[in-house]
Amino acid sequence: MIRKATPKDLDALDILSQKAIADMHARGIFQWPKSYPRKAHFAKDIDDDALYVLEQNNRIIGAMAYYEENDPPYRTVSWFRDKSMVIHRILVDPAMQQSGAASTLMRYAIKHAHENGYESIKIDTHPGNTRMRHFLKRHQFIEGQYIKPMHRIAFERTIEKGRMDRIMILGSPGTGKTTLGRMLSEKLGIPALLLDTVYWQRNWQSLSKDEFAARVRAFLRSHDRYVTEGNYTGSVTFLERMQLADTIIILDYSPQVALKGIIEREAKYKHRYRSDMASGCIEEVDQEFLKFVMQFDSKRRKMIAHANRHSGYKHVLRFTKREDMMRWFDTL
Repeated sequence: MIRKATPKDLDALDILSQKAIADMHARGIFQWPKSYPRKAHFAKDIDDDALYVLEQNNRIIGAMAYYEENDPPYRTVSWFRDKSMVIHRILVDPAMQQSGAASTLMRYAIKHAHENGYESIKIDTHPGNTRMRHFLKRHQFIEGQYIKPMHRIAFERTIEKGRMDRIMILGSPGTGKTTLGRMLSEKLGIPALLLDTVYWQRNWQSLSKDEFAARVRAFLRSHDRYVTEGNYTGSVTFLERMQLADTIIILDYSPQVALKGIIEREAKYKHRYRSDMASGCIEEVDQEFLKFVMQFDSKRRKMIAHANRHSGYKHVLRFTKREDMMRWFDTL
């Protein structure tokens, strides 16, 4: 349970902070000195009605404070948004760091920001705190500039406004783009354009580039809301699809995860064609296709680079784990 902190929590919060600081120091991360944050800092947060605690079995295992402010050092770097909620002093009991407690706190903060009309969430962390940097990226924060006066790295997560109308899904073969496209189509009540079903005709005969582009463009012109899945980075429609999208989802899983997905898909449809594919498009995997998947990195970098140009202006979601993607999906 997450609730507002009260003065009765100060002793427990002070003990929690000492544990968190000791754990960071033991890992060679001196983000906080032993004197910060301590009871006096938490007392001010409580007076400001800004401190929240995470309880489990009547024990405080995490805490965070957030303010609507821009500290003076924050003004030394560029941000995507101005109306922002700033998270301070997010900490979790070291014994609970692999329990999902930090994610629970962060999801609560994101929900609070969304419900209260903030355009983004800002936070900073020590350059050497790689664990926190990975955690923030998992929750769709964009790593920003170095805040020199604080010796911190800036992170910002934009808050999506309203519904997602035009979604673009990218990723290596085997990452589940088609499955996610169908899931989003069903959950949001919008049509899905599966690009493989457009490009591949009966018996694996492909459309010409011009005809493929014409069919994709016809779909985009005739629908205000939709989800598209598939890369086709060599098509002239790639940048057009990205420009029209308000949400870009990148399934950036490891090659091993992608290969596992391909093998599982082949086993399911072996010597048969998928219901979403044209007749005669039998599901088979050969060495050439497996090599393509293992060497997908150049295409992956291209997709990420193009998507990152829209960060802060579109909602760009990059998932490196399927579990993170599903946690996000469950919040829709």
